[in-house]
Amino acid sequence: MYKIGLGYDIHRKEKNRKLYLGGLLISKNNGLTGHSDADVGLHSLTDAILGALGKGDIGIWFPPSQNKWKNVDSEIFLKKSLQLLRKNNFLIS
Repeated sequence: MYKIGLGYDIHRKEKNRKLYLGGLLISKNNGLTGHSDADVGLHSLTDAILGALGKGDIGIWFPPSQNKWKNVDSEIFLKKSLQLLRKNNFLIS
């Protein structure tokens, strides 16, 4: 059985904040506004995985209303979504 997940993410630009894309530091002072590190690449991948699993989106699993996710490295979100993927016996192909 195949399932497809679509992920997207947007954030406003913010000066004097780091910019991460796909887990890589791109700029030290021309970043994006966000509760976590605002890495739109990793957020999109996380959303795609959660969507394919029918488990909602990144905002449900890692809500900005919870301080424990403030300034968190988005790689944590991706790793947790991959754990959920494996737990449900799915693979990425």
